[in-house]
Amino acid sequence: MLNMQFDIKRMSALKEILLYIRDGGSLEAFQIHYEQHFNDVRPLDLLLMQLELINGDYGVTMEDIKKFSSMHAQLSSQSLNEKDILPANHPVQIFKAENTAFQVVLNQIQQLLQLLEEDSDQAIGDELTEHIFHLGEFHNHYNRKEKLFFPIMERYGHIAPARTVWRKDDRIRALYQALKKQIVRVPLDVERVRMRYTAFEKEFKEMIFQEEAIILPILQKVFSEADWLAVANESDAFGYALIDGPEEKCAPTFEEQTNDTPPAENLVMGGGGYLTTKEAQLILNNLPLEITFVDKNDLFKYFNDITDASEMMLVRTPSSIGRNVANCHPPKSLMKVMTIIRDLKTGRRTSESMWFKMKGKYIHITYKSLFNDKGEFLGILEYVQDIQPFFELPSEVKMGLSELEK
Repeated sequence: MLNMQFDIKRMSALKEILLYIRDGGSLEAFQIHYEQHFNDVRPLDLLLMQLELINGDYGVTMEDIKKFSSMHAQLSSQSLNEKDILPANHPVQIFKAENTAFQVVLNQIQQLLQLLEEDSDQAIGDELTEHIFHLGEFHNHYNRKEKLFFPIMERYGHIAPARTVWRKDDRIRALYQALKKQIVRVPLDVERVRMRYTAFEKEFKEMIFQEEAIILPILQKVFSEADWLAVANESDAFGYALIDGPEEKCAPTFEEQTNDTPPAENLVMGGGGYLTTKEAQLILNNLPLEITFVDKNDLFKYFNDITDASEMMLVRTPSSIGRNVANCHPPKSLMKVMTIIRDLKTGRRTSESMWFKMKGKYIHITYKSLFNDKGEFLGILEYVQDIQPFFELPSEVKMGLSELEK
């Protein structure tokens, strides 16, 4: 069935209603228009259409959506029942708690800015800088949304909404980086800090509203209990923002979940003997490399388990298995990623490497195309290595074994 967010006729009707409300339309007239066009539309589809309108180029503002939500709530007779009350360690509750914490810090920043505009005290400037940098923990919040929520949304066929929200997230990240660069400049230009902060705060607060009024309700209508358990189990890998993570985990471990394709007893290795499945798994998980395999259909199919996800150089979690590799990357880097994949598929290049510094380490990444003996493309192998130890090797040649402690 065609997703309702792509129903152009319905989308146009919803936009007309939003513009009607913007111009001060009455609740009674709103009810007539709504029942005429949306009485038979599922709540999920209505939310998806709002998500598309607010993030697309439709001329719809967040204020329009807020007014619509307010009027819609007045017409709705839905009441909260016991099954709607989620436990405190549920991912939805954690996400909302972080948003509440964001609001507190935003208010503190606003107050400090006002004080600084009245009195350019160095101590106030230092405190303001500290709060702005502390707010940077929102990156953890966004990463969980993009790396845990979005892959599951995509499995249910909602790919476009995830991409549009991710683009908005990247814009907010860019605004935050501009704010950070401005706050550390000497001498401090309070007027420019105010300008950068106002631009960031507006879109950041809009995303908070969008998450709570649209995105989380969509997820609650789409995700199964097993999906939420997977999100809860994998959230530690990305960390939390301004709050501590839940003490109790409500999700089973990945190993406890069922697997429709049990491993074979042996894996035959051509030209070099054979390994049992357990032996191969142990070898892969003890290599000093993070390995990822993307199959010929561009699906993320495998990663080795050499360390906890939170300690990985490039975080991978089970929720991403089966995800199209294009959706695993931010929209801003999609063109570069797809160019590399195309070149590896066609044989224009057999491998591609890059390196960068992250958290005090030099990280080296290689993408290598895999072909069988018939020349058929099978997929792409990615391996990631911390090469910092190589920069720290002593100048003399080491030939002997390390001395064991006696």
